[in-house]
Order: sequence, then structure tokens, then C-alpha cells
Amino acid sequence: MKITVLHAIRNEISGDIRAYKPVAEVNVPDGHNTTDWLEYAFRWTNNVMGSWSNKIGEDANDDVTVLDHRADGLGLRSTSMFDRMEVDGKMYEVSMVGFKEVA
Repeated sequence: MKITVLHAIRNEISGDIRAYKPVAEVNVPDGHNTTDWLEYAFRWTNNVMGSWSNKIGEDANDDVTVLDHRADGLGLRSTSMFDRMEVDGKMYEVSMVGFKEVA
């Protein structure tokens, strides 16, 4: 099972979300439920002890395929509230606590 992680692109002035950009595909372990898969993808697209997108330190994970890169070579930001994840044709938004399915 693969999860596509999409980061929100915001208007620099208003902060409104303009679009979503795919930044990663995460291969999730078999034998789990959707919430576990979403938590796994969230954890491994966060910069906790290194850089998930530049595969540095303890945040490097071979289950993550990076789909986007910054021109300046720095790593991508962590996945956070209002970003989205697509699982098996369904879209989920990162909430303050957990995830909610969106139409």
C-alpha cells in the first residue's frame, strides 16, 4: 500500500491554501489499518532528527520516495495541519489531532 503525501501551498499574503503539491509516496507496512498507515506516513515525512526529504539522520526511511525537491538543496518542511494524504483513493487531511476524511 502506498500513501501520497500532499503539502498545502499557501498564498504568501493571505495564508489561504491555493493548492496541494505531492511531495512523497510512502510504502506502508501490511497488516495495519488506515489510521496506522496515516500515522506512519506522517511520522516519516517529519523532520525530527534530521531531514526526511534529504535522507539525513534518523529521519531517513527507505519506505519514503521523495517526489519534490527545493532548488536551494535544503530539505522539505515537515507534514503538518491542513496537509493531505491520499490512501486507496480516499483523501485525508491532517487535523490538530489525527486525520479527517475529506470529499
